[in-house]
Amino acid sequence: MEEDVIVRAIDVGFGNTKHTLFRPKRGEITCDFFPSIAPPMQSSGKIDLAGQLYQRHNVVNVRVGNVTYVVGKDAYLSQDASFGRTLDQSYAMSDAYMALVRGAIAYMNVPRIDVLVVGLPVNTHHELSEALADRLTGFHPIPGPEGSEVEIEVGHVMVLPQPVGGFFDYSTRNKVYATLSKQVNLLIDPGYYTLDWVVAHGIKMVNTRSGAHEGGMSSILASIADKISQEIKTPIKDCTRIDDAIRTGTNPRFNGKEFDLSEVIHVGEEKARQFISVLANKVGSAVDIDNIILVGGGAAFLQDEIQARFPNHTITIADDPVFANVRGFQLAGEQYAASEKFLAKWRSIHAA
Repeated sequence: MEEDVIVRAIDVGFGNTKHTLFRPKRGEITCDFFPSIAPPMQSSGKIDLAGQLYQRHNVVNVRVGNVTYVVGKDAYLSQDASFGRTLDQSYAMSDAYMALVRGAIAYMNVPRIDVLVVGLPVNTHHELSEALADRLTGFHPIPGPEGSEVEIEVGHVMVLPQPVGGFFDYSTRNKVYATLSKQVNLLIDPGYYTLDWVVAHGIKMVNTRSGAHEGGMSSILASIADKISQEIKTPIKDCTRIDDAIRTGTNPRFNGKEFDLSEVIHVGEEKARQFISVLANKVGSAVDIDNIILVGGGAAFLQDEIQARFPNHTITIADDPVFANVRGFQLAGEQYAASEKFLAKWRSIHAA
């Protein structure tokens, strides 16, 4: 692949937006993420409420149409109590989704993107992939220096089913692409809103056995939050503390006190078993499955339930699974960008 071709990847999930930042030749892919929260910016005049006492928020203000959205690691500090995440199948066509994409592009700090790779849940990929690619191709207004706005061009967009990114990542990083491309693989991606899975011969999806279930980690977290609410007699509407506690192996704090998560975790595990049953029924007999690979932020939580459902298989979790899909998107984009078909077109455009 020519050095000047810029390839980047974004995985906009219902929970977090993951994106690539840098990829040296044959080196590790550098990734980052921020919560998939994009509240409209509230007008507050020119008053700096932080003064010199507090660290400034790690956010960027991105425009979609006539509305400016706050996006970034600290975006939750700009939302009021009435704001919530967008959780529906048309999410990828929303202005909030576009704001998250433009926020990720702003963090990348690149002059243009020649190939951008994004993903969609399995159950919306066929319906929305072409429209999403068209929507993301072209110029995007991004915050520039000293309050200015710059236009970043996206030349070509690829849209992949999200778990396919995990396949590219796992097979490439472990140098088993040639082997896995001849085998039957089950890729499972427990996301925030959907549990996605792909059965594939190599990278060719078996549509009748692949699918998605609207019951990802958000439903699991909500069931745990409901149980905790009963215990502490205080409603919990934001599951962020529970999510962070599960991911880091710690206990969340409510009302200034630490809550023992082990007392209620069984509620989430039962919810997870229900989701895995849906997956297993669609996959059918797993006797022909050679590899079961877990990617995504909820991989560790669901590992034991998936192992119990497929006891004759070894369940493999991708390294740093929260970034597996977006790393795989990057690799797929680089593979396409190295093709003669792309390079011939790219050279003709950039010949001047």
